[in-house]
Amino acid sequence: MARQNSPDFQQLLDGYITDDLSDLETDEDTTEDESSERGESSDNSEQADDPCIAQQRKRTRGGEAVMGGPGGATPTRVRGAAAGRNSSVKWDWSSTPFIPKQLSFDSSSSGISDACSVTDSSNELDFLREFFSDELLDMIVIETNRYAQQYLRGNAMTPRCRLANWTDTTRDEMYLFFCIMLLMSHNKKNRINDYWSKDEVYEEKIFGKLMSRDRFLQLLRVLHFTNNTIRVENDKLQKIRPVMEKLRNSFKTMFKPFQDLCVDESLMKWRGRLSFRQFLPLKRHRFGVKMFVLCDCDSGYISDFIVYTGKDTDIVEDLQLGVSGSVVKTLLTPHLQKAHIVYVDNWYTSP
Repeated sequence: MARQNSPDFQQLLDGYITDDLSDLETDEDTTEDESSERGESSDNSEQADDPCIAQQRKRTRGGEAVMGGPGGATPTRVRGAAAGRNSSVKWDWSSTPFIPKQLSFDSSSSGISDACSVTDSSNELDFLREFFSDELLDMIVIETNRYAQQYLRGNAMTPRCRLANWTDTTRDEMYLFFCIMLLMSHNKKNRINDYWSKDEVYEEKIFGKLMSRDRFLQLLRVLHFTNNTIRVENDKLQKIRPVMEKLRNSFKTMFKPFQDLCVDESLMKWRGRLSFRQFLPLKRHRFGVKMFVLCDCDSGYISDFIVYTGKDTDIVEDLQLGVSGSVVKTLLTPHLQKAHIVYVDNWYTSP
């Protein structure tokens, strides 16, 4: 139904916005209480000016923006809670009905893509090799061997040192190493040494058959994904970026999503030292690395992801959309104008 531009309606709207501004101006204590009630905070002080945290606190700390009234009425200044981060954004209100562009979704290309070589007779290992390809493993082998040699040259080795008898690894051994890592996640023990324990309470013969304990700890000590001699400024993910980008590319090319997509946050458990580690009390693990994930609703398949690293997060920021909208737009760039239906929570929604 078209909205009538009556003077009474404009006065009512102006009065509501003016009254609502008094509710938004709270003191510092109230702001901190509200942010803790939302259950999302960081465990380091560097993220005080973080764009994502600022987006969550915009109800009480947003910058001013210009908002136009219905029918092109005089703009009214409101807080960032209503208008977003950019103070130059203007919302154009119209009394005419909005008619969205109708698109028809083509599901013929959805599912496993032609780039994936698996068939109905393929086993689990064939699927794993589509993502952890020989090319990716060869890169890991080269960087692991490189770092092992750098470590041996830069440190004095005693006879009792585990790396004193180091030998270069191979692609097959590296596949075996990651296989053991996957097995460990299904049979959890308190310590790594327990997987090779001879105690009948802990003994698991499969690990000793696959690889010796000392060799596994050798590989774990020098496992590397990039060359340490090449430094990339302002890149918090430089240590894992080569592997991460190859995996992201595999995720996007091996499977084409169906019509329904979902964008949401995911927390990967991590309690080590990390500048962008997050503390989310409402999540199951609470401490970890936050990621923005694009999933296919029908299969649960992860089509793409973005690792949250604070202000340096790899998103193409659109000032008209703010941080949350830019996350959605970055993840959906390959899928625009294809009639997908996207499901998000209220953190991503705005005018």
